[in-house]
Amino acid sequence: MTARRTSRPTALLLAVLVVLVAAVPASAAPQADDGSRGTARRVVVVTAPRLTWDAVRELRPPNLLRFFDGAAVASTSTRTVGPRTDPSRAYLTVGAGNRADDLDPLTAGQATDAGTLTPEGPADDVYRRRTGLPVRGDVLALTFPEQVARNASLKYGALPGALGETLARGGKVVGVVGNADLGPNDDDGRAVALAAARTNGQVRRGQVGDRLLRAVPLAPFGVQLDPSAVRRAAGLAGDVDVLLLELSDLERAEQARLQSTPDQGDRQFAAALAHSDRLVGDLLAQVDLSRDVVMVVGPTAPLDKEQLTVFGVAGPGFSQGWARSASTRRTGYVTLTDLASTVLHSLDLGTADSMNDTPVSSVASSDSLDARTASMVRSSERAVFRDAAVGPVTVAYIVLLVLLLILSAVGLARGWGGSRWLQWFALTVLAVPLSVYLSGLLGYGPFVVVTIGLVVLAFAGLLAVLVLPLERREVLLPPALLAGATSLLLVVDLLTGATLQINTIFGYSPVVAGRFAGIGNQAFSVMSVSALIAVSAGWEMWFRRRPDSSRTGPVLVASAVFGLLVVADGGPMFGSDVGGVLAAAPAYAVCLLMLAGVKLRARLAALIAVVTVGILVGFAAFDLSRPAASRTHLGRFAAKALDGGAGTILQRKLEANLNVLTSTVWTIVIPAALLYFAYLTWRPNRFMQRVMDAHPSFRPFGASAILLGVLAWGLNDSGVSMPAMMLMIALPYTAWLALDRAGRQ
Repeated sequence: MTARRTSRPTALLLAVLVVLVAAVPASAAPQADDGSRGTARRVVVVTAPRLTWDAVRELRPPNLLRFFDGAAVASTSTRTVGPRTDPSRAYLTVGAGNRADDLDPLTAGQATDAGTLTPEGPADDVYRRRTGLPVRGDVLALTFPEQVARNASLKYGALPGALGETLARGGKVVGVVGNADLGPNDDDGRAVALAAARTNGQVRRGQVGDRLLRAVPLAPFGVQLDPSAVRRAAGLAGDVDVLLLELSDLERAEQARLQSTPDQGDRQFAAALAHSDRLVGDLLAQVDLSRDVVMVVGPTAPLDKEQLTVFGVAGPGFSQGWARSASTRRTGYVTLTDLASTVLHSLDLGTADSMNDTPVSSVASSDSLDARTASMVRSSERAVFRDAAVGPVTVAYIVLLVLLLILSAVGLARGWGGSRWLQWFALTVLAVPLSVYLSGLLGYGPFVVVTIGLVVLAFAGLLAVLVLPLERREVLLPPALLAGATSLLLVVDLLTGATLQINTIFGYSPVVAGRFAGIGNQAFSVMSVSALIAVSAGWEMWFRRRPDSSRTGPVLVASAVFGLLVVADGGPMFGSDVGGVLAAAPAYAVCLLMLAGVKLRARLAALIAVVTVGILVGFAAFDLSRPAASRTHLGRFAAKALDGGAGTILQRKLEANLNVLTSTVWTIVIPAALLYFAYLTWRPNRFMQRVMDAHPSFRPFGASAILLGVLAWGLNDSGVSMPAMMLMIALPYTAWLALDRAGRQ
C-alpha cells in the first residue's frame, strides 16, 4: 500500500516534469550575443542633463538631430536608488556601472581642478587631508570617500569609480569636462567628475573649475560654458581615450526654472540647448565615427517629474536604428547602469565584478528619426501617465473589493444571496485585472486618470454581464471563464513579448525601472491565482458531468496547463521570474495532488521542494550558458550566487519586503480578507463550510492559493502586495460561491 501511495504522487510530479522538459527547448532557443564588443579608438560620452525626446522634437537642435539620425537611439531610464535621480546619483551610477546613491546631494557634486584654491584651502591639500593619497590627476572629487562609504552600506554592490579604475588598469586615459555651478560663487555643480573618477576620486585629464565658464549676464545664473575653454579642456587631440563631456548649461537652465516665469524658463532652456548644440557640433567635428564611439545621454529628468530621457550611440559596432541593452531586453530602452559596460566593451575591456555587464547594442531600422522620436515621446508620455494612474486606480480597486465584501456579508446575513446584481458585482471585481491588462491595447492618449478608471470598470462590468447567464448551466463556469481568460491572456502576452506588461497599470514602468521585460510581480500574482481557480473549477466541472471517468486525462491536462505557466513565468526568454517559479511550482503541485485525492506527507513535500529547485536550476543553467551580455537577471543572479554574492541580494530584497509592509495601500487588503473569511466561518452561518461541502475543488484551491501567497510574500521584494493582489482575485471568487450557496438554501 505504501509503495502505491508513493508511486502515485511521484507519477503526477513526473508528468509535470515531462511537460516542462518538452516546453523548455521551445523557450530556450539560443540567442546570438548582442553585446557590442568593438575596437573603438576612443569613446566620448556627452551628457545632456534634463533633455527629453519631446524637447528634441520641439526645439530641433540641428547637430544633435544629425547625430541621432545616424545613431542607435533609445529612451533612457534614469532610475538609480530612490524615486528621484539628482545629478550626483546619476553620475555615481554611471561611474559605478551599478545603481549608486549619494551621501548628500548638496555636497556630493563638489569637485575641483588640481592646484586651485577652495574655501578649505588649496585643493591638493584638501584632497590629501581626506584621502592620504598623492595627487596625480587634473580633477579631484573631494567628497569621493563619503560616496564610497555610502554605497558600501547599501546592498547593490556598487563601487563608485569602478569604470575609471577599470579603464586605468586597461591603460586608458580618462578625461572629464563640465561645470554646472549655479553662478560664480557656487562649486556644487561638478558632479560629472563622479562618473569619470577612479576609486581614489581622481580624474587623469580635464577641467571642472571656473575656467570653463564665461560671464553672460542674461544666461541662467549669469554664466555659460566657454566654447574655447571646453575645446581646450576636452583634449581630443591629445592622449584622452575616454571623455565625459557635460552640456552643463542645460542643468543651469533647468535649475533656473525654479526662479523664473514659465515662459522665461522655456526660453532660457531653449537658448541653453542651442548653445549646447553648437558645442556638440564642435565636438563631432573632432571625432571620426568610423573609429570613435560617441554616446549622448540624458542622465537626469526634468525637475517637474521623473520621465525618460534621450540616448543615442554611434560608431564601430553600432548601426542606425534602435538601441537596447541586456538589462532592459526591450528595444528602445536603456538605463544609466548600461553605460559603463558599453564604454568598456567598445574598447574591448572586461567589466569589474561590481558592475553590471549589460552593454548597449543596436537593432538596425529604416525608420526615420522623426518616426523613432515620435515613438519614444509616446512611450515616455505613456509611462508618465501609467505612473500617475497606478495609485488612484489601485485605491479605487481596493475600495471596490472592500465594498463587495461588505455588501456580500450584509447580503448573506439578510438573505440576498441569490441577488443577481450582487452576483454581477462579484464577477465585475473578478474581471477588473483582465480589463486592466486589455487596456494596454489602448493608446492611453485620450484618457485622464479618471476616464481610464471608468473605462476599465465599465469593461469589467460588461464582461460580467456576458458570463453571468452561464451560471444557470454551471455555477462555476462564469468565474472559471474570467479567471481562465485572465491567466491565458498573460501567458500569451509573455510568449509574444510581454507588450501588455510595460506601461500598464498592473504591469511595470520604465521610469520606475523595476523591470523592462518578462513578468512583473503583480501580473504573476494575477496569472498564478487565476490559473488555480480555472484548473480547480474545471476539474470539478469535468467530474461532475463525468463522475466515472478516468483521472489520467484531467491529470495530464492540468499538468500541461501548470507546466506551461511555469515555463512562461520562469523561462529566461519569457517571464524570467525567480521568485515566481519558487512560489508557483509548489502551489501548482499541491493543487494537482489534492485534486487527485493524494494525501500530502512530509516526504512528498520534500519531493515537491526538490523538483521546484530543480526547475529553477534548469532555467538558471540555460541562462548561464548564454554570453554574459545576453543573460536575464535570472542568469545574473545565478552568477552572483556562484560567486558568493547571493546573500547581499537576498538581504536587500528582504529589507525591501519589510519596507513594503508599512508603505503600501495593498496592506489594507489583508485585514479585510481576514475579517471576511472569519465571517464566512462563523459558526451560526458556516458559509465557508457550505461552500466546501458543495464544491470539493475549493479546498485544493484554497490550500494551494494560501501556499502561493505565503511563498510569494517571502520570496519577492514586492512583499505584501503579492498576496494582496491574489486576494483581489480569490475574494470575489469566494464571495460568488458563498452567495450562490446562500441563494440555494
